[in-house]
Amino acid sequence: GAFSQWGRRRATLLTAGASRWRSERQAKKVVRKGDPDVIVDLRLAWMAASGEIPTPDDIERAHWLAKASERSGMRYLLLSTDSVFSGQGARSLRETDATDARREPGLQLLDAEGRVAQASASAIVLRSGPLFAAFDPNMLTSLLHGLDAGAPGAFDDRDVFCPVASIDIARVLAAMLDQLGVGADVQGVFHYCSGDRATAYGFAEAVLAAAGQYHDLGGVAIAATESSSAPAPADVVRPATRVLDCSRLRDSFAIKQVPWRGFINPLVKQFYQVLNEEQSKGTP
Repeated sequence: GAFSQWGRRRATLLTAGASRWRSERQAKKVVRKGDPDVIVDLRLAWMAASGEIPTPDDIERAHWLAKASERSGMRYLLLSTDSVFSGQGARSLRETDATDARREPGLQLLDAEGRVAQASASAIVLRSGPLFAAFDPNMLTSLLHGLDAGAPGAFDDRDVFCPVASIDIARVLAAMLDQLGVGADVQGVFHYCSGDRATAYGFAEAVLAAAGQYHDLGGVAIAATESSSAPAPADVVRPATRVLDCSRLRDSFAIKQVPWRGFINPLVKQFYQVLNEEQSKGTP
């Protein structure tokens, strides 16, 4: 739906279950049968958004797809995330900066990026900020379920990131596909994140303000975690800043960044509409 809204290309969707191939032969067969111009692999990034850790099999499937696309003269685009960086630097992160993930799922995504680049010289990797949507487990729906349960929460106000709505990343991907379809000769890594920064507390604050318009939260409150003034032990990870420099994407595809806050209200409204429909039908 998002691709048809933003782009001019027809998309054939493959569910996560249908893409759990047991062999490279099965993956190649699907690619040949579909005969797409571009394969867009969203599996690993959405797993990360849902709190899942990609398995070695998931990474191997990305490698199979990249190989199959290269041999068939197709383009392969892998959606990755900013978690491939530790976030211990102060400036915005460029595509040429060294990836230094220390935790899951960044380590797995970094492995996938390497396997894809190894299999296809023409492959594109698009790294995104943390994804959120009105459906499936992710940072927005998990927060809304917590607020709906009436549990007060304390949220980190130190780690800095730039979240991205799923509809926004669909806009970006659709624009990239449109230009690839008319001969844009690009490959390698690109970055996209929203145009404004956030912390977990700032994100929760915006979501709480929107949720109160559509649902009775019973006076639930949130608080920011306080940073200690005491020196941190050597083994404690410092607050992270993951802000992606998106200038290469802008210069190559003329795609501009959009603030994440503009997506919160409509997505929260959609979440509660679906929730109310499910409750009225007696769906657990």
